[in-house]
Amino acid sequence: MKTFDGLFTETDILIVGGGAGGLLAALSAKRNGAPGTRVTLVDSWLIGRTGHSAFSNAWTIVATPDDDIDGILREIVAGNDGIADQELCRQTLIDSYDRLRDFEAIGMTFPRNPDGSYVRRPTRGLDLARVLHPDGGGLEFCWRLRRALEDEGVELVDRLFVTGLLRDDTGRVVGATGINTRTGEFRVLAARATIVATNAITFRSGFVRDITGTGTLLAYAAGATLRNAEFSYVRPGTPKFYFEGITFAIQEGARWTNANGEAFMRGYSPEWADQADVPSIARAMAMEKQKGNEPLYLDMSKIPEHLRDTFIQSKVKWMDYFFRKLGDEARTDMFGKTPYYALNQMTKMALRTGPDCRTDVPGLLAAGLAQAGAANHFAGFHIGLCVGNGWIAGRNAVQDLDRAPAPRVDAAAVHALHDEALRPLKPEAKAESDRILRDLQQIMFAYDIGILKEDGRLRQALDKVTALAGQAEGIAAPHVHELVRLKETEAMLLAARLILAASLVRTESRLSHFREDHTARDDANWLCWVDVTDAASGPSFVKTPIPTPYCSATDVPTGGPARLRAGYAATGV
Repeated sequence: MKTFDGLFTETDILIVGGGAGGLLAALSAKRNGAPGTRVTLVDSWLIGRTGHSAFSNAWTIVATPDDDIDGILREIVAGNDGIADQELCRQTLIDSYDRLRDFEAIGMTFPRNPDGSYVRRPTRGLDLARVLHPDGGGLEFCWRLRRALEDEGVELVDRLFVTGLLRDDTGRVVGATGINTRTGEFRVLAARATIVATNAITFRSGFVRDITGTGTLLAYAAGATLRNAEFSYVRPGTPKFYFEGITFAIQEGARWTNANGEAFMRGYSPEWADQADVPSIARAMAMEKQKGNEPLYLDMSKIPEHLRDTFIQSKVKWMDYFFRKLGDEARTDMFGKTPYYALNQMTKMALRTGPDCRTDVPGLLAAGLAQAGAANHFAGFHIGLCVGNGWIAGRNAVQDLDRAPAPRVDAAAVHALHDEALRPLKPEAKAESDRILRDLQQIMFAYDIGILKEDGRLRQALDKVTALAGQAEGIAAPHVHELVRLKETEAMLLAARLILAASLVRTESRLSHFREDHTARDDANWLCWVDVTDAASGPSFVKTPIPTPYCSATDVPTGGPARLRAGYAATGV
């Protein structure tokens, strides 16, 4: 058998992905595990400086002891149109205050009111829930967690791009293989339990363009089931700058307007209007475009002058630097007329698990946005659920160690993954992955594919993506950086085909999935998950009933949110 140079590491629990879910999974595994439990966390970038968590404000839903847990759960389930794991979401809310205290214990600080209570705000699309953030935003949040993991003895492996999951002869996942993103050095990590906690597929959109979430598709190739492929995180975006405060700008008086100066959201969401959740806003923007009412604007001119600096001086350090660099231009763009458009930022496709975050594949768990706990994440619930499922995954991975056998790494499987990972690396090749990516983006970013869907257009898009995938098969990479980008592009091509196929399967409209040829929500037939497995003949789609142990998934609150009826003032909360 041929040999190759590389590193071999053996651990108890391997975590792939260094965002909020992966960081919490590592912390949980270490704190819930017996002394000496070996925990290894890997990421393709620098842990603590990677993922959407690090580049956000780190707004997080936290339920304090006086909050109505079941009331918040009911509105989260309603806001997901029923497509949510109620048990997992509820446990996340229950645990959230303990996690907040954990964060404070490792040095994070959270703004407080004069009476000592936390400074919290409501978030769009929810009534009872409140969000807060640490001083320093996401960079401080993630870096403090990295330092805490170092103190706990977690092995941190930066810049390792995972290229495959290892399985033994029983089908159990026993670790992963990867390459160093700078040197190309091949590495094998054998583990008794593996947690995939990578981000969602983004097609390099949004403000963190190099986060592409390949881990879910590696798990799919290893036998795991995916769900929620037909749903996306759709949101308003602008090419002028990235703005992390739309939710709170609207609470202070901003409104969505069209080219005619009309505030259009009341016509699409009569109860919530501009404070609707982002799928509703994105759908309304796409329909305004369809009507010829572009350009569309976030009119922030109604925000009082004395509050404007709170939006220019962002809590997100990188964004604050960006705004300061722009100077007066930032103020002119933000409070003038800057066009916005509906952006399909990333898929909500993730791994199917139970509330325990265990997948169907022995030895494999999921956390972060790689775990399909909900199809619609509100501002603050993105990170909130990642914190919750990360902790649960880490704790249950530790429990699995009692019955998990020592990993049996098959040499032939390692060689196969080594060859698959490095075969495209050819120094004489031309870098072509970006050409494929641009063509893919043109397909998936089209508003009448990614936002407004219809059978014929979806089928045409699927044919185009399939043809692109054929072109990508013969592409090589001249260096390691391009090799990683090529692997990510291949994952995006597979994700796009699954997204389009799942969108054809669900013949109704729900959340971010809006079918122009099936405009009604159909609870009788589609109050279920659409799950996809990798069968011999291609992707196999099945409908899975959604358990409702705590509340009905069909109850939709009416009469509008209480906080809006009461004339809630956001300032000073």
